[in-house]
Amino acid sequence: MNASHQLESRFSIQDSVIVLVDHQAGTVSWIRSLPMATVIASCRVLAKMAVTYGIPLVLTTTMEEYVGPTIPEIQEVAADAFAKRFKRGGQLSCWDDPALQSAVKALGRKKLILAGLTTDICLNWAARDAVKLGYQVMVVADACGTMSTLGDEVTYAGLREIGVQVTVVNSAVTELVNNFGTPDGQKAQQIMSDEIISKLGK
Repeated sequence: MNASHQLESRFSIQDSVIVLVDHQAGTVSWIRSLPMATVIASCRVLAKMAVTYGIPLVLTTTMEEYVGPTIPEIQEVAADAFAKRFKRGGQLSCWDDPALQSAVKALGRKKLILAGLTTDICLNWAARDAVKLGYQVMVVADACGTMSTLGDEVTYAGLREIGVQVTVVNSAVTELVNNFGTPDGQKAQQIMSDEIISKLGK
C-alpha cells in the first residue's frame, strides 16, 4: 500500500460512524481477556468522541431481558444514542436487524469504528458482516473483550485476514484528531486525559 492510499483511507470525523455493539451489564461481566475497567473506559472515550465531535454514534443491544440494557457508563455520556439504541433478539450479528442496516446506510458514511462484546461472538459477526456490506472497518480492541485471551487473538487474526483494521482507543482517537495543538484537538486530549490518563495506577 503506498503512502497516498494510506492517507486516503484514514478515518476522519467527517466520514466515520462509531458503533458500540452489545456493551450490556451481562456481557461486560463475562470479560476475562482484558480488565473490565479498561473496556469501559475505552467505550466512554469513543462515546465522548462521538458526542463532542458530532460523529454518528450507534448503540446496539441483544436480549435485554437476559443481559440488561447498555451499561450506565455509556448511557450517561450518550443519552440520546442510548434512547435510540437498536434492540434485537437472539441474532448474533447486529446487521441482521433491518432497521440498523437502513439507519447506518442512511448516514452515507462508509467507515465504521466498531467495538463490541463479546469479541468472538457479536463483535466478530458485526465486523464480518460490515465488510460484506461494503464498509471499511476499524475494530477498537481495548473496547472489546471475551472470556479468554485466546478468543480475542483468534478473532482478531481472522478479521485482519479480511481487511479489518484492529487498533486500540488511543490510536483510534489520534487517527480522528491528529493535532492536539488546536482548540478543537484539545477536546480529544481532554477526553483521553479524563477517561484514561487520570485513572492510571488507580
